[in-house]
Amino acid sequence: MKKKIKVLHVLNLVGGVEICFRQICENIDESIIETSVVCQKLVNKPRLVTSKGKEITPFTIPIAREINPVLDLFSIIKLIFLIKKIRPDVIHAHSAKGGVIARIASVFFKKKVLYTPHAFSYLSAKNKFKRFLFLIVEKILRTKNTIILATSNSEKNQAIQIVGYDKKKVFVLENAIDKNTIGEDKNLEKTLKSKIYICTVGRPSFQKNLEMLINAFEAVAQNNSKVHLFIIGAGEYSPRKNKNVQMINKRNLENRATILPWVPREQVQTYIKNAKLYVSSSRYEGMPYSVIESMALSIPSVLTNVDGNRDLVLEKKSGFLVEAGDDIAMANKIINLLNDTRLRNKFALQAKKLFMKNHQLSNYLQKLIVHYQKYS
Repeated sequence: MKKKIKVLHVLNLVGGVEICFRQICENIDESIIETSVVCQKLVNKPRLVTSKGKEITPFTIPIAREINPVLDLFSIIKLIFLIKKIRPDVIHAHSAKGGVIARIASVFFKKKVLYTPHAFSYLSAKNKFKRFLFLIVEKILRTKNTIILATSNSEKNQAIQIVGYDKKKVFVLENAIDKNTIGEDKNLEKTLKSKIYICTVGRPSFQKNLEMLINAFEAVAQNNSKVHLFIIGAGEYSPRKNKNVQMINKRNLENRATILPWVPREQVQTYIKNAKLYVSSSRYEGMPYSVIESMALSIPSVLTNVDGNRDLVLEKKSGFLVEAGDDIAMANKIINLLNDTRLRNKFALQAKKLFMKNHQLSNYLQKLIVHYQKYS
């Protein structure tokens, strides 16, 4: 029997990164790949399981989202010992913190690190100094054993043109989902079917820039007396939630806009499925799963023209792109689509076609296994 390839994932299990990893471990061929994971201690989260339902017990390290020199150093040291113990054939690091810890720890081993940024860390910087600092860290950690698995062509371009990776070490593996796993909450569906609304999925944070969306929705609400806005995902990390609630109240939109907590995925998908439009005001993205889900569910979108978003939407064919921060343009595009059923249906059909062509999980997993085999 051919030896399985041992893959060790290193990540902070939250948000889109969590969706990505769970889809991999729950669907990848166990006869070829043996999966291990190092992440933060899991609290109030479903267990991790393989495609055959076998539970994966994670190795835990304090892999915090924010920079913490003491904890980060401890995480690196502990990961070094775990790599020595687990002896993986290849390491797959996800997101900024997982990427930093895994690449430093791997220096002591002859192991390839497949690094999926899910949006490079410097894109999250709120000022030029932080951006410069985060970019320097990314440049320093262009180790000889690092291979980039970018989630989009935009992320690939960032890796090559900004961070400075060799083209031969950068590959695109676009995020994907299994449409058959899209669920629905039937009780919620009954409630939502009678509503006219638009929705977005994202924690109130600098990245998601919900201030822009709330400003845009104020104009939309003045034009359309029935439309509602659902903002879904104020969960583990929502630093701007209070600010966003205050904005909604100040504009007298408390009966027209609702910020929901992080709800189960089938409920998120039910909100998307019954929406007139999916909207995103993000400053940056990797490749957002919520937009991919909207495409699979034939929902057109109005998104900011940023990395990740622009890789998913064909302008004026499956949705509209507006510049980040231009809430007036976003409001106008939303109003346009809400008022034009024919155009909305045309965009919906094209969105579904793009999903079928580019974002099916079976194709994603086949390509991922090839990378694991090549670099193990």
